[in-house]
Amino acid sequence: MPMRGVALAAVLLPSLALAQAHQHGRSTVMITFEGKRLAIEVVAPGPDIVGYERPPQSAAEQQALAAAVALLKTPSALIDLPAAARCTLDEAEVTVEGYDAPAAGAPAAAHTEFEAAYMFTCVDPSAIRVIGFPFFAKFPNSAELEVTLVTDRGPTVYEVTRDKPRVDRGNALWRWLTGR
Repeated sequence: MPMRGVALAAVLLPSLALAQAHQHGRSTVMITFEGKRLAIEVVAPGPDIVGYERPPQSAAEQQALAAAVALLKTPSALIDLPAAARCTLDEAEVTVEGYDAPAAGAPAAAHTEFEAAYMFTCVDPSAIRVIGFPFFAKFPNSAELEVTLVTDRGPTVYEVTRDKPRVDRGNALWRWLTGR
């Protein structure tokens, strides 16, 4: 994905999408802070998003796939950033893997996956102390998110669940990571 060009993420972490095993119910999110730029990458198993892991077999499944892609292109419906940070979306990109019908005689893809990447510019990124994830309300098959926050002080991993759908960075660890 072209938005993986954020230098900090490229240096500190290999692609989170490649490093994680495909596990249903568990999606990964990488949030990278670099100055006023905020990059977010979401990787989710197909069944978590649309409920099936094969090419669509009906008009309803095709509509569900199209609706999921449209929703993933709207990060504010999935990730709640504080209004005080005044973040504006610069770019959103969504890719889908494994849902195309296989060529004649070829087997269907063994795994399906959605990848979404967002680039924001934030007027006051220091105002981002809590990040909410309405993601769970939109995708009921998703049970947890592994969220990696990357700053100039390194990465920190959080487990976010349906019961606690947020990362609260207003603690001492966050202040140490960001120097704020």
